[in-house]
Amino acid sequence: MPQSLLICNMLLFFCIIGLADAVTCHTCKDFISGCAGGAACPFLTKTVENVAGLAAGTAGAIVLRQLIPPHLLSVFPRPTIERLCHLVQQIGRSGVFDPNGRTFTEIYNAFINGKIGKPDATSALLTILADTTLSEAMRASVAAVLSALATAPAVSIIGTNEAGELVGPMRFIVASILKYLMAKVNVINLGGTSSASSSKSLNEITLTPPRTEETFYEMLTLFILFCHALGAADVLLTTVFIDQVVHEKQRRFNYSWMMAYCLFIIYLKAVDDSTTGATLANIHSDGGLDSHTDEAVALGTESYGTAFRKLRLASVARVRDTESGLEGKEGKVKVWNKKDSPRANKACISHNRGTGHPQQSLKPDGTCKYKHVCFHWISGAGKDAICGSKDHIVDDCDHADKCDSAASA
Repeated sequence: MPQSLLICNMLLFFCIIGLADAVTCHTCKDFISGCAGGAACPFLTKTVENVAGLAAGTAGAIVLRQLIPPHLLSVFPRPTIERLCHLVQQIGRSGVFDPNGRTFTEIYNAFINGKIGKPDATSALLTILADTTLSEAMRASVAAVLSALATAPAVSIIGTNEAGELVGPMRFIVASILKYLMAKVNVINLGGTSSASSSKSLNEITLTPPRTEETFYEMLTLFILFCHALGAADVLLTTVFIDQVVHEKQRRFNYSWMMAYCLFIIYLKAVDDSTTGATLANIHSDGGLDSHTDEAVALGTESYGTAFRKLRLASVARVRDTESGLEGKEGKVKVWNKKDSPRANKACISHNRGTGHPQQSLKPDGTCKYKHVCFHWISGAGKDAICGSKDHIVDDCDHADKCDSAASA
């Protein structure tokens, strides 16, 4: 082994040893001040408690402090967590709130959560206040809530999309994150309706589509973070879900970030609206890609305007196009047009591996130069014979004579 390589390996080894000994807690890496480490780390205990709290609809049991950086705590303040709990509890229920027999705090929370209108909430609180057996301390508390209710803006519904339709808990998390992100940046109108969150009431959380690519990808990152911290979905599940629904679809179909966002929302809608127990863990394997894609195109047209049908594929960039004889000059990126060349002598590697087509594999009109068939080796059909099926790719090959290497004869 060369001496320089040996020295590098030794340095790496001692760095790893040093990193291992440098922290008290190997879970949070001392992110949480005073953490004693081991099974008592809040990264382990608090997330488990938050899962139970969200499932039970107990907003007070959900604690984000210590789990996320302080500057992100404003994304999910206590009223927003209460709305999320309410949405989780309303899955499969009518969602009707009856103020009779409820406490003043329950009535006010129901108003904040959009389950009762201001007039009905006011009437219910006045009924409580009219009780002659009420203590002075309780009477003062109810009066204070009435005063707060009088100045609070009306909240019509718990969490909606731009059309005013109720959204479920997963899309509500997205809406809350986007509201936070879009309040930090200037909204860029891409041809659709521009709706900056700053124009919304502070009590309103509307699912407004992102207007920049950066906002979309930051939202995905925060979605993973908050789903895990709030107890809505484990980080392992959300990471795989996003990889399958967003990144894989972009690689295979050359989708733009706008199309990826719309497909992401449609899949979340399928989870939110499911009556068969669909979750982030199984919704992708349930199929329905064609119908989800059609819904995503419709959502994109509604969110970004009629130009979306042209923008749903990745934008045409400027690159060096060596194939067209423009070496050293700028040309347009060729985009695969979903066609292959059935009479080609070779099978397409990109098709079989599920990756995007490189420029050198495409003709000027975007047609793949190769045939889209399974290229798994088979025996008994001649030298270098392949499966050749159009019905599956190499990883799914079920040919009876498939083998691990090319046949010699």
